[in-house]
Amino acid sequence: MCGFFISNNPNVLREHADLIEKCLRFRGPDCSSGLVERNGWKAYHSRLSIIDLNTGSNQPFIDNTGGTLVFNGEILNYKELGLKYFNKDYTSDTELLSDLIVSEHIDLNELDGFFAFVYIDSNGELKYVARDKFGVKPLFYHEDSYGFSFSSEPNVLKALFELSVNPLAIEEYHSARAPIFSGSYFSGIKSVTPGECLVNGTYFDCLNDFNNYDSPSLSELEENIRTGIKTRLVSDAKVGLLLSRGIDSNLIHQLAEFDHLYTIGFKDDDDIVYLKSQNIKNLCIYECEADEYKSSFEYLLKLRGEPMSVPNEVLLYKIASIAAQDGIKVLLSGEGADEFFGGYDRVFNWAASCENNFDLDTFLNYYCYSVPAKDTETYRNFSQLFDQIDTLSVFEKVRYFFIKYHLPILFRRLDFALMAAGVEGRDPIANHHVFKSAIKYTHQQLMAGELGKLPLRELISPYKGASFAFEKKVGFPVDLTKIFENPKSLTSYELWFEKNLEVLK
Repeated sequence: MCGFFISNNPNVLREHADLIEKCLRFRGPDCSSGLVERNGWKAYHSRLSIIDLNTGSNQPFIDNTGGTLVFNGEILNYKELGLKYFNKDYTSDTELLSDLIVSEHIDLNELDGFFAFVYIDSNGELKYVARDKFGVKPLFYHEDSYGFSFSSEPNVLKALFELSVNPLAIEEYHSARAPIFSGSYFSGIKSVTPGECLVNGTYFDCLNDFNNYDSPSLSELEENIRTGIKTRLVSDAKVGLLLSRGIDSNLIHQLAEFDHLYTIGFKDDDDIVYLKSQNIKNLCIYECEADEYKSSFEYLLKLRGEPMSVPNEVLLYKIASIAAQDGIKVLLSGEGADEFFGGYDRVFNWAASCENNFDLDTFLNYYCYSVPAKDTETYRNFSQLFDQIDTLSVFEKVRYFFIKYHLPILFRRLDFALMAAGVEGRDPIANHHVFKSAIKYTHQQLMAGELGKLPLRELISPYKGASFAFEKKVGFPVDLTKIFENPKSLTSYELWFEKNLEVLK
């Protein structure tokens, strides 16, 4: 929906407005507030208008008490909550969120959507710094003796406060392609944890829902997925679907009607060849050229100011740019299904076979791109993480890790890639509606031999056939050796790390 910055640090000056605009305007091409001063805080907001396209929902949003709200995301059940608490038909989820806060009716667990927001009352007191349950929307912050600064992008904070690169984050990048424990690539910048309000504490932790097995029926799961889709279609702007060969996006396609579908790849990619053969109505198939990929990569890396996670981020940006030319402002995808339903076949199959004998080194060999040495801080952080959830089975430890730690990495790359094109990403499967069903399944119910996501496969089988539903997962690799000059004869993975880390030098 947008990008925002807000700070009570006196070292943030009006002359920094251009820098903030430069770093954040891409997240909200429809409107820019400039740097607004109020109650001891300076706030900036750039808007991508999706719910209520009128300017009355522009931000910073000032309520009738004099409080200030900056908000990124969508409250998709805003009409229901408006009728429940105010008997009013709201047209703006921003206004609804503001009224919930002012009236003290707000319950963060009741908000259906994805969000990051900061609220300052009329006295300049910080009341809310909240991020959604699964970390769909980013929220970074810097704190020093002068005050707090919050932003949708860490690059703003890094530039304003002249912060250095965090060496530990680089170590984590080599292992997990993200600063998985550090929160950002820069010393002094942290990330608000999913399900957390920085002022009032944690309001949601998926750990509390584990070991709650209840064997949900397929009809219950399908109903919750349909609800996830229906709510993620709430928009006053045009919506499309990102379609691949995978079962997740195809399930969404079968359960809802879409006038605009998009896919991307390189010529002769398996996905492209397959989807071309299906003659799918309203599907735009875009074949990316090597020079397009390279120029888009360079643009994104400069815009982000930090390493990207995986090569497919560039393709996501490119196809979102194509969709934006069609007037699309929202793209749905099948992200999150692998984390909820045990879809990373190799690691989840290992975990399902372990009973209660969790071995950290084996897990790291399965998960990490570069396994951290035992004497590193990254290794110790992984060890501490799993020690804290010792009561879970091996399978549930791994699933908890993917939901709590890996899923926000996935959301970060989806959010940035699409917002860079002026498009919002939404996830009909990775939301609390579907989570309520997914978390009830045991590993026996999720795994079919070496394949995960058994319930989703059973759901799509009547629509696409068993051979499609139970096809082994195929990756979507990008061969970077065909795109970048490679005088050192690096592998594609090595090239990716080398090219991305150049932005931090």
